[in-house]
Amino acid sequence: MFAALTSRSIRSALKPLAKNSLPLTGIAVPQLYSTLSDKIKNYSLSEDAVHVEWASQATDYSYLWLRDNCQCPQCLHPSSRQKLHSSADIPLDIRPADLKIVNEQVEITWNQPLRHGQNDAHGHVSRFSFDFLQHYASSKSSEKFRFNHLVPQTWSAAEYKLDWVSYDDYMKTDEGLHSVVQRLYNKGLVFLKDVPLKDEACTQVAERIGPIQETFYGRDFDVKNVAKSINIAYTSLYLGFHMDLMYMDSPPGIQLLHSLQNTVTGGASIFVDSFRAVELLKELYPQEYEILKKTPVTFHYLNNGHHMYYKRPTIVTGDPHSGLAWDTHVNYAPQFQGPLDDLTPAESKKFYSAFQKFADFIQADPLRYQLTLQPGQLVMFANRRVLHGRTSFDPTSGDRHLKGTYLNLDSLKDRLRVLSQAYGYDANV
Repeated sequence: MFAALTSRSIRSALKPLAKNSLPLTGIAVPQLYSTLSDKIKNYSLSEDAVHVEWASQATDYSYLWLRDNCQCPQCLHPSSRQKLHSSADIPLDIRPADLKIVNEQVEITWNQPLRHGQNDAHGHVSRFSFDFLQHYASSKSSEKFRFNHLVPQTWSAAEYKLDWVSYDDYMKTDEGLHSVVQRLYNKGLVFLKDVPLKDEACTQVAERIGPIQETFYGRDFDVKNVAKSINIAYTSLYLGFHMDLMYMDSPPGIQLLHSLQNTVTGGASIFVDSFRAVELLKELYPQEYEILKKTPVTFHYLNNGHHMYYKRPTIVTGDPHSGLAWDTHVNYAPQFQGPLDDLTPAESKKFYSAFQKFADFIQADPLRYQLTLQPGQLVMFANRRVLHGRTSFDPTSGDRHLKGTYLNLDSLKDRLRVLSQAYGYDANV
């Protein structure tokens, strides 16, 4: 099972390792080797992997994986940090010709070159820091390195604590930006104050996190009462809870709305954490929860020269072992639902029953958070999680004008990972 060594190399490896060097020849007898490191207790070599016993766990690192993930400048471009070879280039029978542990690094000399390697000769040397190897010591440690293990906090109206973030703090400090991106992940809903009353302020706030996700509405859009509106949002009518652009292949992950004018009677913004509604549905109506997970719903936009269409289930869950992870989201936009065109009458009845129960939770007063945005105030929310809407207003009583724009979820993930790596992650923000 484990690689054999010459008697000389075995004696050398079992000494207190001054050089921590291990020459390898052939495959035969199992042997465990000690190190002087306080992070690696010992290691051994098998036919196809290095077995490392860390202080807290043991990991088998495939020779194929190690060679493929060599960190040297010949394999990983030093400035772009992109691979310069393909996984298809790794010989299936590759293995170490020599292995050393030096200065908190595992150094491997390979027994053969890549299949199609340019300038890759015999004796290529790969060096892996302990930190790098520990990032990939298990699926759990890899998830932690990627910040994929984080679990957002669901909330009801009474549990959501309004905590305004200053525009200047957000735009000018890492601490302010970090607070916002953490809160966007934790709660899915963040409010900024003292935002300048200018059209471009909304996109400037968004671009502090990442590039605008432009849609057929443009880089940004105006939300105000318009005659012959092409969207119910551009009326004074009650706008029920929904998510935007569910008919797109990649709906926006984050939406921003900035209040520029608001002198009307009514027109309060309303929000619901759909993840809490999902929790309630799953607990009280598990069958209906499963129906909404597996039944695709049609979303479409047939208007103004556009024919947008996409089908997705109401509830999409991520890895069941990691809770509500990045890939968990809800798809809910009754205003933009199209005909369910592939359900039998029996399936339709089950879906409508399940959907009504879910909608009842969403509409329940205890989950509904309401706030009237005043000029200079801006809200950011997770479009695939936090449902938003608006109470009706009297268009003759004054003016109401919001500016909106979108970001994709990747931009939030990017910012959160980079800032949390630098400053830590606070689940209570």
